[in-house]
Amino acid sequence: MHSQNRSFLKAALFIAIVLSMLSCAKDDGPETNNLQVYLQSSSAMVNELIACAAGGPSNVLASPDHPVSIFFLPEGNATNFRYFETENLEVANDDFSAYTQVILNDVPVFGGFLRYFERPAAQFEKWGIVTYENNGTIHYSNPIRIKFSEKPTEANNTLLTLDQAQPLSPRFAWEDGLIQENVIYFHAITGPDGNLLSGTYTIDRTWQFYDLSNVVLNIRDVSPPPALSPNSNYQYTMLAVSLDNWVNLIIQRDFDTF
Repeated sequence: MHSQNRSFLKAALFIAIVLSMLSCAKDDGPETNNLQVYLQSSSAMVNELIACAAGGPSNVLASPDHPVSIFFLPEGNATNFRYFETENLEVANDDFSAYTQVILNDVPVFGGFLRYFERPAAQFEKWGIVTYENNGTIHYSNPIRIKFSEKPTEANNTLLTLDQAQPLSPRFAWEDGLIQENVIYFHAITGPDGNLLSGTYTIDRTWQFYDLSNVVLNIRDVSPPPALSPNSNYQYTMLAVSLDNWVNLIIQRDFDTF
């Protein structure tokens, strides 16, 4: 009997020591679920991460269960993708201490060149920030205003005009949709395999493949430049983005070359 008691006491003491060690480790470690603490835990951080968000009833580039998509460009050897969010808009969007990490699934898009976090519907507006790590540096995005409830993203392909007078250099032109607050437009051309062929930004509501004269940012700057093949199917995707990085309009259309 005494032997059993001693064994029980030893086991209890061992468990208590382990729990105490885990508690100390938790207390001493940084609360990296808070954005400010997470950024301060790194010796280097840069505000160089391209991100925006979209969400609406059409579920284009989204799903019914997760109608909000937070897009980001994971450059280089980016790892440890994270998404942080405020509870509401009653905080300054540059107060990183107000952002808490939200665990979301991230999935590839455009053949994995970009990724997006899948988020459930948001009843109230919030600020969101994406981060990742690359070569020991934490990269973070500008604040994204999640406006799913107030200004859901419109999907309207009828706003697009496609000019194929030059079959391998089609010109895309469009009108702004219901929410005319756009300051920049992202264009993606994907091939038959779904991989990204070109990704460009303009501030004009027109762009011709593969003319870079009005492009303000080229996220796939390759040599030789991308080219379309005759008698092939491609997909054009355009995101119209506001100053607060919310996507007001999505246009997505397949087209064939000849």
